[in-house]
Amino acid sequence: MFKTILVALDESEAAKEAFELAVNVATEDKAGLLLVNVIDVAKLVAVSGYETPYPADAIETMRESGEQLLKEMLAVCHAKGLKAGTAVGEGDAVDEILRFADENDAGLICIGTHGRTGLSRLFIGSVAEGVLRRANAPVLIVRPSKRAHTKGHGETAPAQTR
Repeated sequence: MFKTILVALDESEAAKEAFELAVNVATEDKAGLLLVNVIDVAKLVAVSGYETPYPADAIETMRESGEQLLKEMLAVCHAKGLKAGTAVGEGDAVDEILRFADENDAGLICIGTHGRTGLSRLFIGSVAEGVLRRANAPVLIVRPSKRAHTKGHGETAPAQTR
């Protein structure tokens, strides 16, 4: 059904789960994957409170981190026999994801969401929501599972009963 699936990746659990789901869909559909990481400098500057742009070395560090993440995910794709490519963008995350999707005729965009609400959503915004509103292709939005919320914290919380 899908020829190319774009997966927007960052270090979040939601993005990792979106990647896992996209790999499953790509395997079923024999689709290729385009793994994308975007350095959204404008949001980083807004969140940090600094008016001046980030230093070039900080941006380069973010680029290297994104490239390393893509390299790891690309290895997973190749190990599963999937065709995949990578792209790193810099600028507004929504604009860059949509540009890569359009340039590569993505039939599906798969993206994780942090599920922010309130002031953090207002100030940081929702990349997933922006992509959903403006995309020319279907968008699959993945929230982190409950297992992601307990990962790395030792024990899981006991189930509540009423």
